[in-house]
Amino acid sequence: MRSVLPFSSTALLLCAGALFAQSPKPLTSVATFKVAPGKVATFVNRGKAIAPALDKLMAAGTVLAYGIDVDMLHVPGENNIAFWVEAADFAGIGQVEAAIDEFAKVHPDVMGDIFSMSDPATHHDFIVRSLESKSRKAPDGATPTVDFDIVTVKEGQMDAFMELFRKYDKPVLDKLVDDGVIFSYSVDVEAVHTMKPGTVWTIVSMPDLGGKDKVRAAFQESMKKTPEAERNMVEKLSEGMVVPGSHRDSLSVSVVFKTK
Repeated sequence: MRSVLPFSSTALLLCAGALFAQSPKPLTSVATFKVAPGKVATFVNRGKAIAPALDKLMAAGTVLAYGIDVDMLHVPGENNIAFWVEAADFAGIGQVEAAIDEFAKVHPDVMGDIFSMSDPATHHDFIVRSLESKSRKAPDGATPTVDFDIVTVKEGQMDAFMELFRKYDKPVLDKLVDDGVIFSYSVDVEAVHTMKPGTVWTIVSMPDLGGKDKVRAAFQESMKKTPEAERNMVEKLSEGMVVPGSHRDSLSVSVVFKTK
């Protein structure tokens, strides 16, 4: 993918008209933790104890997907584990929170272990909304590799940024999902703003790390079919929409991954 098209928070007030004109998009509640490398496996195993409560909500149609991601690339000072749950709306997220609170009352030892093994000073909760997404069901037991491309979009440029994505990137990613090369993709922004406005995450979930080569090859092939003048125009427009130096990449593995 072009490095200018990733996933995070955005100035929703600036693009409210465009968002309201679209059909409702799912929300994902994310909780991130910083855990010492030697404690990651134990931390994840304790976190798996919450799965039955989420499975009940999934059976009821409230939860659309959930998982636990562990960073593949270690960045000093950054949180390295994420618990995430996807629901259709805020009401669904509220039911998830209530279920976790109830779990904590019944299993205070598990919740105590989870927080004792992580750094409370860096713990971060946030909620994102997908502006664009597509997925296919992953096989049971899959542990996808997840590729994050992250940028900050300049104030007032989100609509144009997404228009460019829909014209040039979305067709490529849609075909990769349809062809079974990737499990899913989404372009996400914060629904509740706890970060710097304008961050955008583009997330691609793949069967394994080799999927990244296939995604790159698909975008290279797409660019070859685009006239050079048009490619140069797109690159210039993209660079003008993004805050210089804001681009970051990340890779993780979904050690727990379940979808409907």
